[in-house]
Amino acid sequence: MSHAATSSLPGTSIAQPAGAPVAVETRIVQIPCPPAARTWQGLAPRLQDALGNAEPVRLICIDADDERLVFDAALVETRREPAWPGLLADTPAPGAHAPSGAPDVVVSLLPTGIRAEVGGFAGDATPATNLLAAACDHLITNPNAVTASDLYFAADNVGYLEGNLLCRFMLGQLDLGVGAQRRVGLVVEEPVQDDFGRNVLNAVNAMRTVAGVEVDPVVFTGRIRTESRYAEHGHATGEYGDLGALLDALEHAHASGARAVGVVSSIDVPQPVREAYYRGEPIPNPWGSAEAILTHTATSYFGMTAAHSPLLLEAAHTCFGTLGDPRDGAELISSAFLCSMVRGLSRSPALIPATAPHRVGEQRLTADQVRAVVMPESAVGNIPFFVALDRRIPVILVRGNHTTGRVTPQCLGLAPEQLGPGRPVYTVASYAEAAGLLLAMREGIAPAALMRPIQGVEPIMLNPAERASAAA
Repeated sequence: MSHAATSSLPGTSIAQPAGAPVAVETRIVQIPCPPAARTWQGLAPRLQDALGNAEPVRLICIDADDERLVFDAALVETRREPAWPGLLADTPAPGAHAPSGAPDVVVSLLPTGIRAEVGGFAGDATPATNLLAAACDHLITNPNAVTASDLYFAADNVGYLEGNLLCRFMLGQLDLGVGAQRRVGLVVEEPVQDDFGRNVLNAVNAMRTVAGVEVDPVVFTGRIRTESRYAEHGHATGEYGDLGALLDALEHAHASGARAVGVVSSIDVPQPVREAYYRGEPIPNPWGSAEAILTHTATSYFGMTAAHSPLLLEAAHTCFGTLGDPRDGAELISSAFLCSMVRGLSRSPALIPATAPHRVGEQRLTADQVRAVVMPESAVGNIPFFVALDRRIPVILVRGNHTTGRVTPQCLGLAPEQLGPGRPVYTVASYAEAAGLLLAMREGIAPAALMRPIQGVEPIMLNPAERASAAA
């Protein structure tokens, strides 16, 4: 793309060629671990032993049996210093609780790349997300739950946090600041054709003039080679070229003062896979997981919130006139795909190191304030689930949100009846039922009181000698 093509937007710049190479590797790791040790405190040291000095930016459990767990690990090789402690560095102390009167926080996790019936498409989880948000003060969720190409209808109290930062929030490495609208930077892969670059700039100008969002800087950079793949376990993944150009452009955006950044880049998807997905065949979104690795890398090395939107490579990929799954309608009418991402990032929380002192009047959300975590029942192989068990945070599993994932609490040997007291895990049929359960918990209504059949009280009978001992 020429400089003239970008001159219509003040502040647009061209990133310099990448410096030191940045390599991404995905690795399948098996670790021995009995069910009794399957919380983050038990898993983190075992994963550290298995990975050695490698630093993961993403860890997902994709299979399990009685003796072992199988993780998909994304590892980044770079000389850059990370912005946060390692994912395996901290294990939370159990049983932490927020002080009385603290904001009421709920986390809704919707992993990408596993074709969730709700949330696996183009922002189709927005209604369910808004319903959950109505039952708490602040709802934290993944960008893919509510971003829908050009459409963004998330409620005002929905916080937009990609998976890596969501994990670090749950681990207690960072707190979230709320309230102010953020300036958004963009990193855009240099398009093959100038028309696509001008299309991106038109979308940016529309967000500036219509939505009033401050977008600056817009950094055009070199090719960010990313190819969509499906792993042997059936989930979507990706292969990556040198990401040095991406990190150099992110450095430019961060140095310019942006604390929220959108990455606009192409994801190479084989045409037969693209067509099968839009026909509604039961395959995971081929873009999602590859996008997630890019944003996990970005947020691991820079103190910015981030999200990704795809960049067109061919005009035919706009899908204009294609009648597809209603949940993909927002994608089928767009050619820029980035307006909802920019809006979501402008309302994303500020990232505050948990060790930073509190400022006067500062409103922070902390891991201790999380009242519940909501996620699909078949996708519990993630850090927030394991951390919730350590922190004694109630987990609400939505059975009706089917995914291609195979990791359930039963698969992990962590079914509700096996966890014991103090680690509540509830299974519900739908997000409507999940919202009702959140309301009950907020109002102090015991969830068991809403279930049938209800069990009667079983008194504990002490014999006279035990009563005397208890009295002494």
